[in-house]
Amino acid sequence: MATDGRTTPPIAIDPPFDPEGPLRYDAFISYSWKDAKAHATAVNEALRSLARPAEQIRALEVFLDRSAMRVSPELWREVAGHLDASRHLVLLLSPKATDPDSWVSDEIRRRLATKKARELTLVLVQGSAVWDVARNDFDHEAKDNAVPPALWGELPARPRIIDLTEFRTEAELDLSHPPFRARCLELAAAVRGEAPEVLEALEQRERASELRRRRRTRSTSGFTTTALVLTGLLIVGAAVYSGIQLERTSDSDRTARERQVRAEADGLAARATGSAAPDLRLLLAAQAVHVSATSEALHVLRESIADDVEAYLHPGTQPVRDVALSANGTRLATVSGDGEVGAWDTGGHRRLFGPLRLDAYAVEWSDDGTLLIVASRDGSIRFLRDSGEIVGQPAKGRAAPGGYIALSGEASRYALAPPEGPVTVWDRTGEAPVATVPRPEERMQLVFASPDALVVGPSLVSLPDGRVSPVPPTTGPPCSQLVQDVYGPHAYDAGYGRFVFGEEHDLFLQEHPRTFGGLEEAPEFRCAYRAKRLKLTMAGRAIAVDVASTGLAAAGTSTGLVLLARTGRAAPPDGTPATALIEAACTKAGRTLTQEEWRAALPERSYAPICPSKP
Repeated sequence: MATDGRTTPPIAIDPPFDPEGPLRYDAFISYSWKDAKAHATAVNEALRSLARPAEQIRALEVFLDRSAMRVSPELWREVAGHLDASRHLVLLLSPKATDPDSWVSDEIRRRLATKKARELTLVLVQGSAVWDVARNDFDHEAKDNAVPPALWGELPARPRIIDLTEFRTEAELDLSHPPFRARCLELAAAVRGEAPEVLEALEQRERASELRRRRRTRSTSGFTTTALVLTGLLIVGAAVYSGIQLERTSDSDRTARERQVRAEADGLAARATGSAAPDLRLLLAAQAVHVSATSEALHVLRESIADDVEAYLHPGTQPVRDVALSANGTRLATVSGDGEVGAWDTGGHRRLFGPLRLDAYAVEWSDDGTLLIVASRDGSIRFLRDSGEIVGQPAKGRAAPGGYIALSGEASRYALAPPEGPVTVWDRTGEAPVATVPRPEERMQLVFASPDALVVGPSLVSLPDGRVSPVPPTTGPPCSQLVQDVYGPHAYDAGYGRFVFGEEHDLFLQEHPRTFGGLEEAPEFRCAYRAKRLKLTMAGRAIAVDVASTGLAAAGTSTGLVLLARTGRAAPPDGTPATALIEAACTKAGRTLTQEEWRAALPERSYAPICPSKP
């Protein structure tokens, strides 16, 4: 058989299949221990309990493997034997069940090779299972696909799927919850080969029979009172001995529970270390310490807090196409992929305004962060205060999407460089350009060195006469050869991101993609001056970067995240209480775990994140 163009190996001959072998189970539950364990336990309980005759211990004999161990030849022979001895296969569909090397895939392949698709019921517990009518098969590219590849192309027609995805908490995954009980009745009926209404009638009859039996038991209980009194003294004596044994057992159970909790915390810490998203890494590490402050969990949390990232800002889900820091580092502006503009206070990491629908493509701050210039795709130029208030009327027809903009430090002049054509320089209140400068043939650079001096490519242009001279070479340390020193601290784009050169630091950004968890991570911030180095890793790709003259760096990513970072951030000292570390992580992450992230990381626990949600 084929799965997504690949030929699956033939069924293992060890153990061989005996079609005449005895059936020991009514049903075999196949599931992924990673994300369907809670649902598997609930389904197992439901199949054993629904419509159970009073004289029987279980309504159905069900095999549920509670082991999370990987398949080995020894274990596989045992599991395959139970599978062969089961009349019906109940397959729980979830994203983690799609791993081709998992128990689930091996169990499906074994079942299809021995009994085809007979006696098979699909139960969706997480993700999606989309049927493609044209293909007469499952949609292999569906989002959050939960159908294992071993099942692709193996069903002759669209199967019935029982959907349990809406039931997630412990209270919902219980037969006392009417909607869940109704779905489980449907499942039990499919396993039994009966109609759900027939099984429902049988369930009601058995419940009524059980109620009558209990009444009869109560009516005869009075006759046993004397016998119970006579045996009371014996029970008291036995209770003393049992109490001693119970105390010993409780201590053992408590020790086992503590070990389980510590193991859960260490596992969550390992998951945090492997997370590609930096804010998710923080939140998982904090949650691990909250579960149990093991040495491993505390180490991962300290490392996550101690890196050079100062805060994560969340403008939205759209890629962050442009970021701009004021020279004094107090203000940040962002432009999202759909042109929305927002502004942030970098000190308190709070949003000042936005998102504003201005169809923007670029923004720049004045040095003091009090005025923001916004260039829109319709060609208009706007000035905004840090409160979001628009100053004056928009200047129309001046900007060009995809071009560069620059704003002088005190915001008296701005320059526009379209993708093609000359550079124009404007007074903020003027109706005509004060200078027109030919576009350089080399890589484009545009920044004001002063109100009367503009860097355009490799040239320094004097305003307003337009006289051009070469930019003086830098005299700084080696890495600053990539930038040019123009009369003091400044920043301009040299094709590698935003560069800053100042008296006390020399920072530059370089995009440095790497593979981590299947995602690109960028940029890598470097500083050669005084051996400083600022390094960031992030989920997604950095597509906009800027650095303030104070050394604060900002990077906007393709995933809608903005990172603020600076060198020399102090790590939490040894002995910092776990509660203080958790609080620091929550503040830095700027958000809480979503329900989807919680279910993926902590499927056995009810949703209760320790970090507060933020707007």
